[in-house]
Amino acid sequence: MMWLMSRPIEPAEIINQLFPNLWVFIAHVIATIVLLTLLTKWVYNPFRKAMRARRNKIREILQDAADKQAKANYDQKEATSLLTTAKVEANTIVATARSEAENRKHQIIDAAKKEAVHLNEQMKKEIEKEKEQYKDDIRKSIIEVAFDAAGQLLSKEISKDEHKKIVENFIDNLE
Repeated sequence: MMWLMSRPIEPAEIINQLFPNLWVFIAHVIATIVLLTLLTKWVYNPFRKAMRARRNKIREILQDAADKQAKANYDQKEATSLLTTAKVEANTIVATARSEAENRKHQIIDAAKKEAVHLNEQMKKEIEKEKEQYKDDIRKSIIEVAFDAAGQLLSKEISKDEHKKIVENFIDNLE
């Protein structure tokens, strides 16, 4: 390299240095063209085809993922809608059940009150009936005792029927 700097370089010398022999240059150019053709045919074209296939595969995967995401979003919205509807229906059913239970409770309480009133009235009637029965039994016993006592005292001055009427009138006046 030192010798290049020591003297001035002429253009013809540069061309002779770069292209020493025309036939060698033509052979290099032909070899380069053949090499580029072979590389294009065996390496570059298969590589481009593989890259195109890979790009298409990635595009398909991305499209499939986008479709699945859209379907998942739709399904999620639908599930949320169904869940909301189910909650509303559940609340309605619970409210209806509570209302029906409350109505049934009131019906049972009313029926129990009516039954209690009915039983109370029936017991009062039975007590009144037994009371009348006891009064009647006591009256008959008093009449018989009074009749026997009066019969012994009066000794046949008044008939039994008349005596019985007198005692009944007396007891009726006591009440």
